Amino acid sequence: MFFPRKTIPFPTRRRDGILALLIVGLAIVSIFPLFSQSPQIQFAKILCIRSVSGCECRNPDSDSILRLFHGEAVRMDGFQDHEEYIRVSNEKGACLYPKKNLKPLFYRAGFRPMDSPKDHSPKPLEFLLTSSDRESLDSVTVFNLGKYYPTYYHLAIEEAYPGSLVPALSPSGREIGKASALFLEQVRWEGSGIAKDGTKYHFAGNGRYETYDLEWGWGAGYGYQVYPYRTIAVNFKDLCAKLGPKVSRCNKSKAIGALAFLPGIREKRIRMPNGKIHDGYFCINDTGSPEYIRGDRMDIFVGLHGGGSPYQPKEQSRNIFLDAGIQPLVPWDWKFYTSEKQREWCSEDKIPSDPSRLKEGECSLDYHFNAPEKGWEVRVFFRKDGSLIRCKP
Repeated sequence: MFFPRKTIPFPTRRRDGILALLIVGLAIVSIFPLFSQSPQIQFAKILCIRSVSGCECRNPDSDSILRLFHGEAVRMDGFQDHEEYIRVSNEKGACLYPKKNLKPLFYRAGFRPMDSPKDHSPKPLEFLLTSSDRESLDSVTVFNLGKYYPTYYHLAIEEAYPGSLVPALSPSGREIGKASALFLEQVRWEGSGIAKDGTKYHFAGNGRYETYDLEWGWGAGYGYQVYPYRTIAVNFKDLCAKLGPKVSRCNKSKAIGALAFLPGIREKRIRMPNGKIHDGYFCINDTGSPEYIRGDRMDIFVGLHGGGSPYQPKEQSRNIFLDAGIQPLVPWDWKFYTSEKQREWCSEDKIPSDPSRLKEGECSLDYHFNAPEKGWEVRVFFRKDGSLIRCKP
């Protein structure tokens, strides 16, 4: 994400969609004994590097073998510190997995992001568009970008990341507040967050922060802000490639704010907090790490609601779209990792034309083959003069 000072954007190490899933509501713990002291249900991430077929997890009761993939979420069902294998379970079943290949995670029990009193109703089209653009939507040219695959991102909340207070330093090194170290780490990933005292921080790079006073936060520059259930983050270079010659010399400055329509969202008839049905319109006014938000990947901003993390109870990862069945990609939708976070992507020329019938030479390593049902058609609009319809900054 890029957060400008006033209207001048400056870069940050914004969260990426997949890492948001890994970290939302969690603090990574590397010492197993801590878990034996906690009454919470404990979750862990499977570590299984360089294996396209997953790793063995044996069920001692039936002597059957499950195959678990890197990044897969499991629940640890209890263990002793001296044990070499830990009993884990998920929807596949229960089995014993090597303790050394589990990355345990914990969450703050009782936190309920959907209980936020802040209004998460989508901004009306009257707020997002000029009157002329809004009135001409039925007579404009529609351009289909194809399917995009979602993850969710949100503001970090200190309430979910309690701990010892540390100074928050400005780019000049001046102390601008105090907040928990865990919370400030989440601000680094998510891009921005709200402390317990109401201060809004955004990450300015190099371990430094700035405060801001906006309703939600800045988008990817040029004066654009993010709004829950209206903002989509994409890779603008790849968006321009899809738009092709329809936007001359396309770059972020010419594509940011593009009005997007997801017909599948409208068809879902999702009731929002204001009682209205979501109309399927969004503004493409944010971006993410090009390592993860690239090609046909999109990140949907959900305000203070949950980011769909698979590593915590569902109540703590919920959001309105997730409740409506809009499933995000998860780390194990990629089947081959060369390190804990580095995954293999299918090149564009090897994406399966029909995932149900993989042809020779086509790729089966990422979500195009493993989670094709998670894709949503995205359309943009052009005025009669050929210009791209964009939301207002």
